[in-house]
Amino acid sequence: MVSGRSEHETIGPRVASAREDLGRTQAELAGQLGLDRTAIAKIESGRRRVSATELVGLAAALDRPIDWFVDESPPAVVSRRQDPSAGGRSALLDRRIDRLARDVTFLATDGVLSPIDVPEFDVPETVAEAEEAATLVRSRIGAGSGPLLDLQRHSEVLGLLAFSLDLGEEGRDGAYVAVDGWGAALINGAVDPGRRRFNLAHELGHHLFADAYAPEVTISPGNDTERLINAFAIHLLLPRSGVEAVWRNFDDQHLAAVAVSVRHRVSWTAVCSHLKNLGLVDDAGRAGLVSAPPTGADFVALGERWVSELDPPAVPPEYGRRVLAAYRTGRLTADRTSELLWGTVRKEELPERQAVPLPGLRREFDPLQ
Repeated sequence: MVSGRSEHETIGPRVASAREDLGRTQAELAGQLGLDRTAIAKIESGRRRVSATELVGLAAALDRPIDWFVDESPPAVVSRRQDPSAGGRSALLDRRIDRLARDVTFLATDGVLSPIDVPEFDVPETVAEAEEAATLVRSRIGAGSGPLLDLQRHSEVLGLLAFSLDLGEEGRDGAYVAVDGWGAALINGAVDPGRRRFNLAHELGHHLFADAYAPEVTISPGNDTERLINAFAIHLLLPRSGVEAVWRNFDDQHLAAVAVSVRHRVSWTAVCSHLKNLGLVDDAGRAGLVSAPPTGADFVALGERWVSELDPPAVPPEYGRRVLAAYRTGRLTADRTSELLWGTVRKEELPERQAVPLPGLRREFDPLQ
């Protein structure tokens, strides 16, 4: 809470800010809560106290966690919100990344999450350096030159907690913030599955290059750093030697491109552009591939199918395990556990609580290996 101000004086401006962010009038909010418009006006001006029940209702109506009304957001979120190149793209995205950062801070403070050693790389200055960084990251996680599958799990090992939520068209692609020894990435699960993986690889680049937050991910960004992080992302997902190995096994370029796309789980347009960048097709070849996206017959001919990742909602696997372990040992309530798991587990699905021997409890919260 802001020093020197009473609780209702702190809550009031936040209610007004959240209401305006959603484009609602005082009368609309009052009607939703069963209050008079004048009551909302007094709350927002700090002239009326808010009961605990009313605060719960306000939080639900305004799509904010309760603590948002009384506690400042984590510093990384504040910095991101104030930077004109990063904030303001999507109010929904900003609300969700704020809540994620609060969740990570809460779990880190409570000892459920322990900081891990995160490798840091210099921001690449050339595409060649971006490719080299991608190769080093693959070596670090033992991925070799083959498909980098289950990117969410690999990202978590590197200290990036990646969440996928359905944000619709309003949510854009995703966002990243660094908080409490971890990185937190929010990926819009409503976009194409291949695009989701590219977006996560891009946010992983910001995490590893210690770049606290980023403008919206675009295929052809104007910002040179963003362009080079895009290069890192595509080389991470489609390493040169791995792509060339697949390419050599086919006489038909179209079928070869489909094999690269489905095996590496990367969107068709990104694959076509990367094949051109690697010198495997020319401009005309790229244009021809783009105009003929894969069909069901292509997948049948390959004997393969697309396996989707980051279907929303999705939480990092080790993060989810730790949250459930904290619930089982009584450190989290059922309601808080459900919130932290973002709808991946319903309250009625939570396991029974049980006594855990001390050695087992220690194992539950060992740092990630």
